[in-house]
Amino acid sequence: MDFFAHQDQARKRTGQLVLLFAGAVITLIVLLNLLLAAVLWGADEHMAGTYTDTVYLADDPTTGMPVKPTLFDYMTLEQWLLITLGVVAVVLGASGVKWMMLRGGGRKVAESLGGQLLLPQTRDFYERRLLNVVEEMAIASGMPVPPVYVLEDDSINAFAAGYQPSDAVIGVTRGCMTKLSRDQLQGVLAHEFSHIFNGDMRLNIRLMAVLFGILFIGMIGRFMLEAAGRGARVRSNNRDNSAAAFLALGFGLLVIGYCGVFFGNLIKAAVSRQREYLADASAVQFTRDPESIGGALKVIGYGAGSEISSPEREETAHMFFGQAMNFRMRMFATHPALEDRIRRVEPNWDGKYLPPQERQQAEEDDPQIAAQSDSSAAASVSMLAGMALAGADSQAPSQPQSQPAESAIEYTPEYTPTPAGAGISADQEDAASRLQGKRQLLTDAARETYTARALLVALLMAPPERFVHQQQLDMVQAEQGVDFLKQVLRLLPVLNDLPAEERLPLVERSIPALKQLSLSQYQSYRQLLVKLAKADGEIDIFEWCLYRLVLQYLNPHFELVQPVKAKHAKPENVAKEMSVVLSSLAWYGHDNGDDARAALQAAAAAGGFSGVELQAQETSLKPLNQALAKLTEAYPHVKGRFVKAMKVCMDYDGRQRAVELDLVRTIAAILEVPVVLASAEH
Repeated sequence: MDFFAHQDQARKRTGQLVLLFAGAVITLIVLLNLLLAAVLWGADEHMAGTYTDTVYLADDPTTGMPVKPTLFDYMTLEQWLLITLGVVAVVLGASGVKWMMLRGGGRKVAESLGGQLLLPQTRDFYERRLLNVVEEMAIASGMPVPPVYVLEDDSINAFAAGYQPSDAVIGVTRGCMTKLSRDQLQGVLAHEFSHIFNGDMRLNIRLMAVLFGILFIGMIGRFMLEAAGRGARVRSNNRDNSAAAFLALGFGLLVIGYCGVFFGNLIKAAVSRQREYLADASAVQFTRDPESIGGALKVIGYGAGSEISSPEREETAHMFFGQAMNFRMRMFATHPALEDRIRRVEPNWDGKYLPPQERQQAEEDDPQIAAQSDSSAAASVSMLAGMALAGADSQAPSQPQSQPAESAIEYTPEYTPTPAGAGISADQEDAASRLQGKRQLLTDAARETYTARALLVALLMAPPERFVHQQQLDMVQAEQGVDFLKQVLRLLPVLNDLPAEERLPLVERSIPALKQLSLSQYQSYRQLLVKLAKADGEIDIFEWCLYRLVLQYLNPHFELVQPVKAKHAKPENVAKEMSVVLSSLAWYGHDNGDDARAALQAAAAAGGFSGVELQAQETSLKPLNQALAKLTEAYPHVKGRFVKAMKVCMDYDGRQRAVELDLVRTIAAILEVPVVLASAEH
C-alpha cells in the first residue's frame, strides 16, 4: 500500500477545503455588508419617504417620473469600504481573542478537558508504560518530550494540543492506557505525533478562532434581539424606523452568523477528516506496522468506543484520535468512519474487531517496564527507521529527494529487525550491557525534577583535570548545597562513559521534570547554568546548545517570551542569515575550507536557496545568535526546507560528528522544526 500517495492526496484535499473555508468567510463578509447597507438605507427617513422632502434622482427619461434611489445609489464607495472594515475588524478581533486564548499552550487545552498531569516519577504499570512510549516517540522524532495528561474516561482516545512543538502536550484517556497493547498504544501515539509533524495543531487553532469570529456575529445579533425585546414596552409608542431597523439588523446578524457557523463547521469537519487520514498514513510510516494503529481502531470498534465525557468535547472534537462525540449527521463528523480508517491501513482486513488486552497479558508483554521496556528495543529500532523517512518527507514534501535515506519506501510484512546483540562477542555484549545500564540510570535521573537539575549541571562540568572544574564544584555547592553537589558527583562518572552524541538528548528527556519547577526556581537555576558555562571565560558549542535548548523549551512554559510572528515568506529575505548558520555548521563539521564550501553548496542546492555563501570562520557565537533570531521569523515552509538543508550539509562527507548532531538538533528546536537524527536510536 502506498501510504505516501495517501498523504499527498490528503494534503491536496486539505488545501482545497481551506480555500473553500476562506471563500465562505469572504461570502459572509459580503452578506454582512449588504445587510448593514440595507438597514441603513431603510432606516434613513428621507430614503423611506417618511418626510415630504424625500430625495429623488433625476426624472426617468422614458416615463418622466422621478426615480427613487436604490441601495447602490444611496451608498458611496467610501461607505461600502467603511462597512467592510467594520465587519472585518469585528470578525478578526473576536478571532484574535479566541486565538490568543487557544495558543496559550497545549496545557490549557488539556486542563480544560479535565486532564490530570502524569508525573514522571509515577510507578503505576500503565502510566509508566505510557510515559515510556511517549518518550521513545519524542526522542526518535527529534522533539522535546511533551507533558502527558490523563483523562479519566474509560473509552479509548487521545489528542495532541499546542500551537508549536515546544508547548505541545499529549492527552490520553484511562481506557486508552489500559485496554491497548503496547504496540497498539504506540500506533495511537504515532498518530498524535504525526499531527504535530504535519502542523495540524496550528491549523486546528486557526480554524477554531475563525469560527468563533463568525459565531461572534451571531452572538451580537442575539444580544440585539434580546435588548430589543426588553425595551419593546418602553418604545411601544415610538413611530420612527429606528426600532424596526434595530430588530432587522439583529435578526439579520443572527441568521448570517449562525448560518456561517453551520457551513464553517461543515468545512472544518471535512478538513479534520482529511487530516485524520493523513495522520493514520503517517503513523504507519513512523511505526512501520499497520497493525499497530489498525489494532487500536479495531479495539475501539469491538465496543470500547472513543466518546469522552468532557463538556468541552464539542469544540475540541477534531483534535482527538477517535470520534469524541456522536454526530447525528455524518457530514458533521470530525473523523472518517471507523471501517474506512481500518481498511486504509489494512486493505485485507477480515471485518473482525479485537477485544481489549487484559492486564496479565500486558505485563507479560512488558516485564521490565521500569527498565525502559528493554523487550521492545528491536521494535524501537524499526520504528526509528520509519520515523527518519516520515520526518524527512513531512518537512518539505514538494522538494526533490536529494538523500538516499529519504527515498520513498513502503512497509513490507517480511521485514524482520536484527535481534539486539546478534553477532557480537561475550566481552562486547558485557560492555554493551554495562553501557545500557548507565543509560538507564541517566534516563531515570532525567525523570525526577531534583536529579534532572543535577544532570544538566553535570553535563556542563569541565573535565576534572582542568582547574575550572573545582571552581564549578564550589559554585554548585555554594548555590545548591552539599546534597545537590553529591547528586552531581554521582552522575559525573556515568556521563564520562556516554558517547558524545548521546549527551544532548538527555536535556530533552529532562524537560518534563524541569517544568515542575516554580518560576523563581527556574530563574535561579537558569542563572546557575550561565555561571557554569562561563566559568572558564568562554562558551563552547555544547554549552551553547544545552543552554539554548533549556531556553527554547522552558521559557515559553514559564511565559517569559512572546510568540514569534512570521514575517519572511521568501528564502531570499533570510539568505544572509542562512549563510551564517550553514557556514557555522560547515566549519564545525569539516576539516578545511574546500570541504566546508562544498558541503554548504550542496545544502543550498538541496533547499533551493540562492545567495547562500560560505562565511569566514567565526570565533564568536554572537553572529549565530543574531542570524537565528531572524530565521525564527521565517514562515514554516522556509524553516522546514532550511532544516533539510542542514542535514544535507551534515551528511555531505558521509559521517556525522557529535558537534554537528548537537548543532542540527538545537537549531531545529529553535526553529520549531522536528528533525530525526541517527543518535535518536540510543
